[in-house]
Amino acid sequence: MDTGPVNHQDGGRLHRVGLLLRGVVMVLVVAGIVTGTWLRNDQGWPFAPMSQFAFAVSPTDGEIHSRYLEATTVDGDRVHVDLSRGALGLGRAEIEGQLWSFRQQPSLMQAIAVLHARRAPEAARFAVVELMDDVRVVNGGVPGPVRTDVVVSWHVVDPADPQELP
Repeated sequence: MDTGPVNHQDGGRLHRVGLLLRGVVMVLVVAGIVTGTWLRNDQGWPFAPMSQFAFAVSPTDGEIHSRYLEATTVDGDRVHVDLSRGALGLGRAEIEGQLWSFRQQPSLMQAIAVLHARRAPEAARFAVVELMDDVRVVNGGVPGPVRTDVVVSWHVVDPADPQELP
């Protein structure tokens, strides 16, 4: 296939407009990454770190956090909420990535009850949804006992027929 004549006189170098355009794009990308990293906001990804992977725990001193969801059903049973694509349609990383949002606006947890009702219509509805955190303190390289904290608790609006909140 003939693409026409090729001009080899410029030695394959970029023209000033091309260099300027690439420079502007590079500056914008670097500025986005620096700003996103400084703000530490997962919603800014790929211009921000995924915070659930952006930290390390000291092997000698520190805290290890394991977060999960539990719910109390309308029947009064306490259940562990399966965080998988097949069950709730959400993964654990998605819940952990929204931790700050849940803390600031607990009503967002209403959506978990709605998802559960839609994906498991035969199961007992959630009356209360709680984001839990098992914390193990490591001191001198020795793991201590596990402490369980309730990070966020939400009483579901209309648990018999939960709907998204406006």
